[in-house]
Amino acid sequence: MEGRSRFIGVLLLCSLLVSCKSAGKGSFPEGNLADKKEANVQKVTKADEQENVTADAWADDASKKQDTMGGETSVKERDTMENEAALAKDGKEPAAGTVLEPTELEGLEPEKFFYIMKIDENIKNRINGKSYKKDSDIPYEDLRYIRVLHKNFEGKTQIGELIVNKSVAEDVLDIFKELYDAAYLIERMVLIDEYDAEDNSSMAANNSSAFNFRFIDGTTKRSSHSDGLAIDINPLYNPYVRTIDGKEVVLPENGTEYADRTKENHYYIKKDDICFKAFSKRKFTWGGEWKNSKDYQHFQKN
Repeated sequence: MEGRSRFIGVLLLCSLLVSCKSAGKGSFPEGNLADKKEANVQKVTKADEQENVTADAWADDASKKQDTMGGETSVKERDTMENEAALAKDGKEPAAGTVLEPTELEGLEPEKFFYIMKIDENIKNRINGKSYKKDSDIPYEDLRYIRVLHKNFEGKTQIGELIVNKSVAEDVLDIFKELYDAAYLIERMVLIDEYDAEDNSSMAANNSSAFNFRFIDGTTKRSSHSDGLAIDINPLYNPYVRTIDGKEVVLPENGTEYADRTKENHYYIKKDDICFKAFSKRKFTWGGEWKNSKDYQHFQKN
């Protein structure tokens, strides 16, 4: 009887152990489900991170943008980069000369696309040996890259760029904001380096530009463009006109017909027009008022 009781006790103990083990196994699927849910959350998070990689890259880039004083990145500049990120393709900023369609500008604030930055390595690579020649004696630190918007000859919004002296950078930015708001037409505005810094080629293409280390045509006198203190606007229609040995010389040559300022032309710069006023009220002088020659495209600040 005692042996039988022991046997029954062993059977009950084994049954209890099996039940406990089964209960333990029953808890594992719940644990695995929790693990799977957590893993799925991690996957979604990583997917979101991957989708946002371009925006993150632009945010990082924005932190590198500095104002003309070289201080911390301003809120304005960060907002600018966020707006540009919305237009970026493949993580790249749209190139100067890009036309922005109205649908691309929807929900964006155009004025935030106007900004100033120091000359970085990318820009140095673009200008070295071209507008920034071997004998250039102006330090990079004295120059600023400016990105703006302008209305092209079709009335569409287009991205423009300039390099100017840091002392006039804020004024220049304000000038082009004013011209853009007034829908003033500028055909194109890219760095003169896109024309190998060849002034006549840039003018012939009606490209508006600023910095270019060079001398005044036909002289040994340093141009104010060499210091980034001069800007040429729509140069084809506003040529440089002077007299040499009694003969009128016009640059660019394909702008000869526009040397006659008595004609009506929508692209002529004239005293007291929108363009003239935007520059003159910020103490820029106009080459169209020079006595010995006329440089109708040219504004400079000493």
